[in-house]
Amino acid sequence: MANELNIMAGLSFNKGGGSITKRDNVVLTVTGDSYTSNIQSIGITEEEVVQGADLGTPGYVYLKNLDPTNYIEIGSTTGVYDIRLKAKEVALYRHNSATIYAKANTAACLLEYIIIED
Repeated sequence: MANELNIMAGLSFNKGGGSITKRDNVVLTVTGDSYTSNIQSIGITEEEVVQGADLGTPGYVYLKNLDPTNYIEIGSTTGVYDIRLKAKEVALYRHNSATIYAKANTAACLLEYIIIED
């Protein structure tokens, strides 16, 4: 089967007299057939984002920080965080390792996520 993953992204910015809008749609074929969807409490000590027993290598990852105040850091290597999700922010990206690490800043935060197998 082909074209199993449909990604829609949009961005609009308007400030100081400048503005830009971008929308895109990408349809992809994926090798795996599993996914994980969950809400996990992320503490102030680094922890792994739970992927589920059936998920092989992570491919595309959708994240949303549900906390109204604090940020969460996300990385693919322990102690190294490439993504910072401020309160209520989202991220959508292709992950580059077998494990996803997360750490909250000041207090535990709820992280909503979907991981599509690569």
